[in-house]
Amino acid sequence: MTNNETPRVRSLLRQAQRNVDGGKNVAAEELYRQILVEAPQSAAAWLGLATVARSETERSEAYARALELDPDLVAASAAEAQPANEPAADQAAANTANLAATTTGPPPVDTAVRAPAAAAVTAAASRPSDRQYEVLDADAQLFCYRHPDRSTSLRCYKCSKPICSECTVKTPVGYLCPDCYREAEDAFFTAKPTDYLLAALVALPISLLAGYLVMMFSRGIFFIIIMFFVGGAIGGVIGRITKRVIGGRRGRYIPHLVAACVIIGVLVWALPVLLFNPGALFSLIGPGVYLATAVSSAYYWAR
Repeated sequence: MTNNETPRVRSLLRQAQRNVDGGKNVAAEELYRQILVEAPQSAAAWLGLATVARSETERSEAYARALELDPDLVAASAAEAQPANEPAADQAAANTANLAATTTGPPPVDTAVRAPAAAAVTAAASRPSDRQYEVLDADAQLFCYRHPDRSTSLRCYKCSKPICSECTVKTPVGYLCPDCYREAEDAFFTAKPTDYLLAALVALPISLLAGYLVMMFSRGIFFIIIMFFVGGAIGGVIGRITKRVIGGRRGRYIPHLVAACVIIGVLVWALPVLLFNPGALFSLIGPGVYLATAVSSAYYWAR
């Protein structure tokens, strides 16, 4: 029997088991998969995956892999999960038979198999890999799932994954990890793929027209001062018209698209000036002020 789990792997195994105990099988499955990326020879992780994987075939394959790596672990867990009126040796023998059966195909995974698997994961997560780790505080440490080298005491309140302070997103009810926060945001984004095309077809022509007028009348200090006050209004008009055309639906990247159209609307007319008349750079100060105010306003109103 091999047992080479590092303190980090055992910590992740305990965390995954807590998710299983709390009914968070999706989060537990993700953790087991993360463990197997780091420690593909972890029999406890394969056994844990056999308890929570959504595919029956994958559960069978994971259980077979656990039996191949550590049949004693599976047999021991079967003895722990065995009912009082049934000899543990019988269950261990059955599991050994399952190991032999893997040469012809994966064994079936049912409730009788998944219960011992859960017990095995708990046992494997709690025991040290060797003598030098028996009394190390590192055993109790959690590590950020996005930055494995950073220890942390914070968890995402939704999926329970450990997160460092850099990855936390603070909400009124607790800390969220970036993945859960993005999922929560997705509920508010209702834009369809065609909305992005409509947004571009509306925002770009208006931006080109506005950019042309700005370049045409970009003369003198008075114009630059006007742009400080008018640029934001023009950008707001572009953003609001675009939002109305797409039916008020929100898209994660709709504001970015509208802001890009406003920038393109000026660059199309400003690039010839830069290329063929470098001495007229002063005339681009007004358009620059317009972009600084119009882009942020268009982004805001297109959200």
